[in-house]
Amino acid sequence: MPTSSNSSATQDTYISIYTRHYQPRHLLALQIIQQIHKLELRPQHITQKMGYLPKHTLPACERLRHVLSNQYLGLDGSYIDGRFTAEEFLAKLLLVVEIAYETVEDDLTHIQYQLSIDTDNRKNTESLHKKRSSVKTAADYS
Repeated sequence: MPTSSNSSATQDTYISIYTRHYQPRHLLALQIIQQIHKLELRPQHITQKMGYLPKHTLPACERLRHVLSNQYLGLDGSYIDGRFTAEEFLAKLLLVVEIAYETVEDDLTHIQYQLSIDTDNRKNTESLHKKRSSVKTAADYS
């Protein structure tokens, strides 16, 4: 099951004119990048095949770069547009790069699980900071 990866040796294997702007932080992103390299797809061709209009090429290519460089593949909603939800974008991308969704479904479920854990941890940390802050404020007024 793919997990986060920061190994530059793994990333450098598929640097080409087609993939040089991507910095994968997840092994599934690396798999997608390898497929982009194999198919010799440029970002603008990928986004065009995904259905983006030519006038939206630059923001669509930026979203593609963000998704392939994000530890959650953009499933955290960190980059959205009016065309696709995070899940739809990734599903369409997989279709364009000829990776069967079913073959990576478990990986995507794992990413969603990790995302939920990280979100819960963030909420707990924020709640703890809020409690500490309110205790400090109450002590300051005493």
